[in-house]
Amino acid sequence: MNLSKALAGLFATACFFNVSTASADRIYQLPAQDASAKSIRSMSMAFADSKVVDLIPELGIVITKSPVTRANASGLRDLGNVGRVQLVAPRREKMALTVPKGLWGLKAIDLTDAWKVSTGAGVIVAISDTGVSATHKQLKSQMWMNPGETGLDAKGHSKATNGVDDDGDGYVDDVYGWNFVTKKGGGVDNHYHGTHVAGTIAATVSQSMAGIAPGARIMDVSFLDKNGSGTDVNGAKSLIFAADHGAKIINCSWGGTTKNALLEQAIQYAERKGVLVIAAAGNEATNNDQTTFYPSGYSPANIVSVGATSDEAGMVASFSNYGQNSVDLAAPGESIYSLAPNNGHATLSGTSMATPHVSGVAALVLAAHPQYSAAQVKRALMSVVAVSGWKKKCVSGGMLNAELAVTH
Repeated sequence: MNLSKALAGLFATACFFNVSTASADRIYQLPAQDASAKSIRSMSMAFADSKVVDLIPELGIVITKSPVTRANASGLRDLGNVGRVQLVAPRREKMALTVPKGLWGLKAIDLTDAWKVSTGAGVIVAISDTGVSATHKQLKSQMWMNPGETGLDAKGHSKATNGVDDDGDGYVDDVYGWNFVTKKGGGVDNHYHGTHVAGTIAATVSQSMAGIAPGARIMDVSFLDKNGSGTDVNGAKSLIFAADHGAKIINCSWGGTTKNALLEQAIQYAERKGVLVIAAAGNEATNNDQTTFYPSGYSPANIVSVGATSDEAGMVASFSNYGQNSVDLAAPGESIYSLAPNNGHATLSGTSMATPHVSGVAALVLAAHPQYSAAQVKRALMSVVAVSGWKKKCVSGGMLNAELAVTH
């Protein structure tokens, strides 16, 4: 029997299943290879003394309200308490009084020449963040739309708002994705960070603003709240949702220095589905070779770790983490102008802002070379312009270049 199906069946009729966000909730993983009837009965007994509050069937994960006393006897792996992760805090800057005529980051990565080859048409990029404002005038046409939740149902009602899980994926009206904070369909930003990230990747082109891959589509898989904080459980769910719904690139502008087995397994799940995970290196100006920053520092080969530059010459941004063996490449990350909720704009700095530059170029590469695997897209991204500031400070020794990547 498939473990995911066994787990779903085990708790399908459980009256003790409740949603919880308590920090004391405990994470357990079922034995990977044992979904026999005997094992399932043993697991059912193990959870009898603790309220089950959440599940991640794809990873064999059960979250309980309190520790399970029979965990060891049932072969359960204790992954510890539910933890919290943070977005890589951006540095908000004073808004310019006039709209800027140019975006320095796009010029720095030679985007104009790359657009002659690709605009990212049809590539789905998931934003694991605080949410994306789907009503923004430069994003509303750029949003991914779940084909199973669009159109009319048998009663003539819009599937987008009928309150029914039309596609049977476990999420009701998940038209633009899913907000794991509000437990509702995506398309609303809990903060402003995710909309800024999405704008850098795929905003429509105007005189003042342009996304790197305006042909791409944005999937909203938000799990960070209004304070930029979220649980590792919801972070893992956001990655799994994206991988299961067709995203080939996931942007993760969040993280910290605490290693988390659950999040690493979710990234491995995405890896098995051919998904590239592009993650911020962090804003502490520290060496990630010495103090690992996650999720950019996890071991799966589908991760791209991104540092930040401060100018067109590729100077290392004062806040950016680095690492000759742990950070893959650098991208523009200081004074980045992009979108904000309520049809707004904002200028932010951080490796959070550098990361979507790389995600956008990854979409360009994948659209130009749809046969490429995640590993091949990563190799293309590593076709950088060498800059002295990043020599021995990242694996590639240089800064992102869109033209070199799409012609790799």
